[in-house]
Amino acid sequence: MRRPLFLMLFAAAALPSLSAAQPASPAIRQLLVQARPDPAPLECEKAAPVTRRPAAPNPDPLEVPTLETVLSMSPNADVTMASGPAVPRPPAPSTKPGPGPYRIGIWGDSHLAANFFTEELLRQLKAPAGVTNTLIPATMNRPGVRLPLLRSCVSAQWKYEPNYVGGDSAAAPGPGLANMLAEQPGASLAWDLRKTAQSPGYERVRILYQQLDAPLVVGISVDGGAEQEITLSGAAGPAALELMADLPISQVRLRLLDGRLRFHGLELLPQGPAPFGMDVFGYPGATVAGWKATDQDYLASWFTRDQYQLVILEFGTNEGNVKPFDLAAYRKTLADSVANMKAVFPSAACVLVGPGDRGVLVPHSANIRKAKTRKERAAQAKASKKRAAQIDLLQYSRIHADINRVQAEVAQAAGCSAWSMQDAMGGQGKAYEWARQSPALMAKDLIHFTVPGYQRLAQEFFKDMGWAPLPAASTE
Repeated sequence: MRRPLFLMLFAAAALPSLSAAQPASPAIRQLLVQARPDPAPLECEKAAPVTRRPAAPNPDPLEVPTLETVLSMSPNADVTMASGPAVPRPPAPSTKPGPGPYRIGIWGDSHLAANFFTEELLRQLKAPAGVTNTLIPATMNRPGVRLPLLRSCVSAQWKYEPNYVGGDSAAAPGPGLANMLAEQPGASLAWDLRKTAQSPGYERVRILYQQLDAPLVVGISVDGGAEQEITLSGAAGPAALELMADLPISQVRLRLLDGRLRFHGLELLPQGPAPFGMDVFGYPGATVAGWKATDQDYLASWFTRDQYQLVILEFGTNEGNVKPFDLAAYRKTLADSVANMKAVFPSAACVLVGPGDRGVLVPHSANIRKAKTRKERAAQAKASKKRAAQIDLLQYSRIHADINRVQAEVAQAAGCSAWSMQDAMGGQGKAYEWARQSPALMAKDLIHFTVPGYQRLAQEFFKDMGWAPLPAASTE
């Protein structure tokens, strides 16, 4: 017999710490809601069109250098075949997923935000089709981010807060080291929580947020039903509004009615514990400094119920973009960040993933192409020689090699493993070769990769880590 559905809201006291080192769990407010089978497709509010003035055409646009340009600007080295110094990879048998419950948490930058790398890892692991994030970061609809949700809607009043920049956001971090902040009544978020239209929903869904001293009021509707007004109050700190239903919840809509809401993300709770899970937290522009800047007790509160057996930090590309690049300062930030990660996950194995090779775009006028006449070849050679004094095609390759070397050293000192995307590509200068592959493995910006490129890197990572497909007991 189905129990009657009625509104029930209460604040549960935070669980006591098991030890002085373990932070308290978030305060949980529970709300019984009415879920519906087969809700109508989620509709987002129509945003006002943004009018932008067309940019003036660039008479000499930047583009990927041709092979002839690469060779002419690097006469003393064949950069297409160059190999950087080998980065030591400490053996890491403890990182290998095995039988029994196993959870992986992965934090990184734009290389992970689109999820192509981690989706290929799951394919290599032969993970069950239903594996998805238990924790969904507060990065919905952020450009460059793909999340395992069928659809999400974000109104214009929300502001993204990456934790690596510090400030109030880092003092109250979400599990993905990113928040969303709204202070205007009417700000709304909506999610279709299913991975596909045929996927089941979740009978319990937690909305993670920061509880302030002042109460806040939100409206909640589930699966297209009527909105229910909820007043959230309690001690300041990490908190969650847990929605519970008799049927799986497919869609949730949240609207801020009064107060200030810092949204940290979602926690999706299936009926039974999954034997394997992988939470992916990628944010475009992020650096490892997010682990140094954030309040560690606040961050650790999201993981008191479930711990990861393996933590992967993938950073370095954005750090290498800073001018001038300070290797000593980077080493200090990395070491402090890894120490903080180890404090949050003291029993987890860990891997630091370093950046791939990066190329430099050149002006169209400086790019050497196949010339039809001797006069054209002479003109091209002259233009290329002039540009060669101004363009260093390997400037980022060398910086990334330094970053990967430091990552390997810090990893070894911290008891972690290290893996270099740049080494997996073949070393310094390989960005140009990967861009010329068919299909291309490098994106046209010579920083990011194409989908096949990310898949290739994931396959190399899987092989270098010595992983194997999950045992049958972990996929049932």
